[in-house]
Amino acid sequence: MSLIDRVSAGLDQIGKKAVQAIDESKLRLELGGVRRRKDAAARDLGYLTYRQSKGEIVPEGEAASVIRRIARAEEDAAGLEAQIAAVRGAGAPVAAEPPTPKADDVAEKGTEDRSQKTDGSQEPANSQ
Repeated sequence: MSLIDRVSAGLDQIGKKAVQAIDESKLRLELGGVRRRKDAAARDLGYLTYRQSKGEIVPEGEAASVIRRIARAEEDAAGLEAQIAAVRGAGAPVAAEPPTPKADDVAEKGTEDRSQKTDGSQEPANSQ
């Protein structure tokens, strides 16, 4: 393979990675918009609940409509996350974001304070 062929192949690879990065960035921007839409719907549901707790009569079906908006946004977000994963899978892996703990995971761990020993085992929290 000549030097020109190798340079050309390298430039092609750089071009493909640039296109992949642009595609992923576009999807991430769209995902941000979907998450903002979901947050707005959740806020609206909170206000609706607040109004109901104060004794206001809200139009029938309004809560169901807001809940559908939240569910639709969750579906859209899941689809975009799958597209992002597909774009990432098409090329070299990009630095992954650290996983965030889910509420269920945090609840399962409890509030016990445990210190870890050097051998990897844990000692129970002090009972005071």
